[in-house]
Amino acid sequence: MVLENFKTYIDVQGRVDADENVSLSSQIPGLITKINVKSGDEVRKGQVLAETDANAILQQISDLETNLELAKQVFQRQQNLWKQNIGTEIQLLQSKTTKESLEKKLGALNEQLRMSKIISPISGTVDAVNIKIAQMVSPGMAAINVVNFSNLKVKAELAESYSMRV
Repeated sequence: MVLENFKTYIDVQGRVDADENVSLSSQIPGLITKINVKSGDEVRKGQVLAETDANAILQQISDLETNLELAKQVFQRQQNLWKQNIGTEIQLLQSKTTKESLEKKLGALNEQLRMSKIISPISGTVDAVNIKIAQMVSPGMAAINVVNFSNLKVKAELAESYSMRV
């Protein structure tokens, strides 16, 4: 009796799945003004893939920055006067509150500006670009798909009769 390897084959249909496969959408509604990628492009985590119109937000930020600069100067002067026992505490508190309120509003606007961009949460390859310049987008609408092909899995269904042999 001679020992030799026994090989048998089974044809099975399956699919290849990626652990990191994301469908990206805009976080706020808007008009697409810029698309920075095309299908097949390699992207890295944090890269801006597309942008919506943010002119109104940029104008509000510019206006708020001007007002915040004035509020900072007023607060600084009120603080200096208070240290010299000039002025009232309410004037100091009002100027401080105004400054802090404008800082918070500026932070909120900067967050809205960030949300006007479609940013890749993973590194990978652009699988599909489902948007066009001047197209309206909204949250939940699939805009760009990114897949990380470095970690793939093959999935197939196998008949129970073969489960002991595989």
